[in-house]
Amino acid sequence: MGNTREERIAQVEGLLRTFFGPHMRPRHKPAELELTLGQLECLHAISHLDAPSMSDLSLELDLPPSSVTGIVDRLVAAGKVQRESDPDDRRVVRVSLTTQGRRERDRHRRLRRERLAKLLAGLNDEELREVHAALTLVSDAADRNSPQ
Repeated sequence: MGNTREERIAQVEGLLRTFFGPHMRPRHKPAELELTLGQLECLHAISHLDAPSMSDLSLELDLPPSSVTGIVDRLVAAGKVQRESDPDDRRVVRVSLTTQGRRERDRHRRLRRERLAKLLAGLNDEELREVHAALTLVSDAADRNSPQ
């Protein structure tokens, strides 16, 4: 283990890359979902934001509006998302999940949780508490450092 703070940060970066790379990423595109990872991320963001405007969605995904429009277009064509005019400002377009989109989001969450459960299955209760505590610290640090 590295002795300096910089070395430990580099090690944490490597651990996170390993964890979120090969361990949590599906080995192949889940055929049963029929969506790209970007489209899945968009579904989750729409769900989290609860009928966001396209501008809000662009900010959340940290993508240019033209890229978000393309992703949303494909999700609309697939029947996962619908566009609606904002009742307070007809110039604003809001997007929301369709019933099919909610099913897709829920299926993806279930598959992701199953992969995580398999990954953590070898930990005892105390080790799982330690993982939870460590990730809580990281999450809290991220919250403190994110722009409001």
